[in-house]
Amino acid sequence: MAWTAPRDWSAISGGIVTAASLNTDVRDNLSVLSTHTHTGAAGFGASSMTGLTLAALGTLTFADQSANPDAAGELQRNGNDILWYGSSLVNLSAADASAGTASLRTLGTTSIKAAAGNHTHVPAQPATGLSDGYQTSGSRDNDDETDEDSLAMTPGAAGRGWIVTAAVYPTPNATHDYTYRLYYDATLLQTRAIGGSAAGRIWVLSALVASPTVAEHTVKISSQRTTGSGGFTILASLSIAEVSF
Repeated sequence: MAWTAPRDWSAISGGIVTAASLNTDVRDNLSVLSTHTHTGAAGFGASSMTGLTLAALGTLTFADQSANPDAAGELQRNGNDILWYGSSLVNLSAADASAGTASLRTLGTTSIKAAAGNHTHVPAQPATGLSDGYQTSGSRDNDDETDEDSLAMTPGAAGRGWIVTAAVYPTPNATHDYTYRLYYDATLLQTRAIGGSAAGRIWVLSALVASPTVAEHTVKISSQRTTGSGGFTILASLSIAEVSF
């Protein structure tokens, strides 16, 4: 049964209303309305609003809900909070939530605020470490990797960085090749393979250690002869510059 548009009763011939007319316009249409389902058919109305314009709306009030939205596209109020669920729950009315949690952010310089864009960071050097240097024995004659110098230091605070630098000077010898390795604890930071040291150059290795934990750490420089024979000497020195913002 479908909705039938009521007739214009003023056009009834002789002013006589028949049972058939009433059955169609009243009984049958009321029966249709009793099964109103918002299917979009004539007289039923659509099941959703489209093209809704709120230009003239002064205040939109949300009913307070007890449970958080959990389906994509839901927007609701819980107490004083406006909550939106996209791929996860976002509180649209909260600000400066903990790091890693989506929220509105006020401007500032801390980890939970949005950068204002009008400030600068000036690096500081709060701590340094410098070794006294170390010279290997002049009678050394092997091809093993050997620690030349080491330096232990503890960061002044969490979140700082270390610039670790090592300088090595091998005995000038055109037939010797060396490999130098710079370590942070057991982590290899940089490797340099040097061929033919006859010029007697000083070789430098440098690396950044980002945010070392607040505990004592050891940096070291090692050498390994890869070509050559006979005794040799290597001079080495280490430094640590700690940088903070």
